[in-house]
Amino acid sequence: MVTGDARFLQRSRDLRHLLNGEWITHTLVALSAGPLHYNELYAAIQEMTTFDPWTGSERKIQSRALGRTLRRMETAGLVDRVEERTFPRSVVYSLTKAAADLLDRSRPLIDWAEENLDLIERLQRAQADGEQSPDDEQPD
Repeated sequence: MVTGDARFLQRSRDLRHLLNGEWITHTLVALSAGPLHYNELYAAIQEMTTFDPWTGSERKIQSRALGRTLRRMETAGLVDRVEERTFPRSVVYSLTKAAADLLDRSRPLIDWAEENLDLIERLQRAQADGEQSPDDEQPD
């Protein structure tokens, strides 16, 4: 598959939709350490939430948002959910093999972003200054 290939473009759109969600990457990263009970996962995501220069805020995940994110990820095949036979009910979440593979394969993209941080910072500054990005422009 070459970069200009229609399949490349379709798969990149598919990935963007698969990973579209404010808390999906947080959940993937938190579960990369191993299976977690719901409350442990919630706490792990709360701990890793930091200031977001793209939005200019620090948002904390709400329990409902985590529940929606986990259901979406389970439907997509990224998360396994196992209900333990205990009282009170206990649920453990873990990454599927596909999700773990996705994280491994995303490492080169994260490395690229680290190496080209100046490009990202330039776009953040432009956004903060109110400049319109090409995606925001309206067609003539």
